[in-house]
Amino acid sequence: MATLLQNTKKLSIPPLIEIQSATFAGSYANGVWWRLFGWREHGEVEAQGPLPESYLIDNLKVCARMNRFDERHDIQLREDTGFFLGMLHGGVLTSEGALRPEARTLVIIHTQDFREGYERGRKDYFTQYEEIAHTEHDLLDLLKARAEDNLYLGREQSTLRWAIGCTAGELSGRIFPMVKPQLSTYPALSSKQHTVLREA
Repeated sequence: MATLLQNTKKLSIPPLIEIQSATFAGSYANGVWWRLFGWREHGEVEAQGPLPESYLIDNLKVCARMNRFDERHDIQLREDTGFFLGMLHGGVLTSEGALRPEARTLVIIHTQDFREGYERGRKDYFTQYEEIAHTEHDLLDLLKARAEDNLYLGREQSTLRWAIGCTAGELSGRIFPMVKPQLSTYPALSSKQHTVLREA
């Protein structure tokens, strides 16, 4: 599957993960478009910019209540997750497809649990690069495992915020490079991981 998404406004952007299905790709592109342009075209007054941490958490809870994480709803789960991820990505982009200059995180972080998870996810992205979700299938498997642990069903909210924070932090690694102060706090990186840092 191509690593660039093109939407109707002729923007080409690299997605946050490797997309493996047309279903996910279409929903992702729709999410990016909606966050950048859709709200204006439908007369809404919502401001552009990063979405709050609760956006992803609340939507994943809805998916769990609708049994999207069982094997019978794979297409719907790909559609939903693709759209959610596209909305997050679109929130940190300008209408020209560049990274918003004021954006520092993939979402607006409100809780300490999410912040700690986000920082852990970024650390994992840059130091354990081979062990994290890089593809659509990896991400869906990760979300299904967390759903099976009942994290999206209203229990253990601090754990849920931390876990989704980890995922958001990992995803952010593709568009927000690690800054020098962060580099000094993490263990030495392999040569392959240094290459990833230069490309990010």
